[in-house]
Amino acid sequence: MAAEVNGSSVLLKEEEEPMEVTAPRSENYQALLDAGLPQKVAESLDNIFQTGESAEHGLVAYADLDERALDALREFNEEGALSVLQQFKESDLSHVQNKSAFLCGVMKTYRQREKQGNKVQESSKGPDETKIKALLDRTGYTLDVTTGQRKYGGPPPDAVFSGPQPGIGTEVFVGKIPRDLYEDELVPLFEKAGSIWDLRRDVWPLLSHILLLF
Repeated sequence: MAAEVNGSSVLLKEEEEPMEVTAPRSENYQALLDAGLPQKVAESLDNIFQTGESAEHGLVAYADLDERALDALREFNEEGALSVLQQFKESDLSHVQNKSAFLCGVMKTYRQREKQGNKVQESSKGPDETKIKALLDRTGYTLDVTTGQRKYGGPPPDAVFSGPQPGIGTEVFVGKIPRDLYEDELVPLFEKAGSIWDLRRDVWPLLSHILLLF
């Protein structure tokens, strides 16, 4: 490109348009397209698979998602599917055993809020995994996380109790628990009342069921 400066012709270098960089696709990308997912949705999910091994929130692999989850995701429009996958990506999956069911739960919650006319909220800050791990190491209990519930224990380790599940009169229901309180703070509080069989914390509503061994 030439420009005239003080009567002289000067050659100017044309600005090059920035090149669009596309992340390399995994071997599962074509399978996602074959399953009927839109290109952008398939790319988003494939990115989650590729970054899963280094993610702080737990590994997610292609094999973790079954046909039911992919079918449900395909029923969303592109915008909705991408929003669901963003929430799924930001969720703490460290203690999620069935990630396919967890994704289905995220989709169900999204649709429920959408029907109610509520804007789907961004995921809130999750638990401190360092403190959660320290609690599990101290007590020997397990923690299983699904979309609607976090379950600590049930049954407890043999070192705590090895008998049958306790019956009537040992279950306590606690409501109005703040959303940002997790097992690392709840368990020490309820341990003061007795040994815990299990602690089930429902997300909607914020209610905890604590089965105590007196």
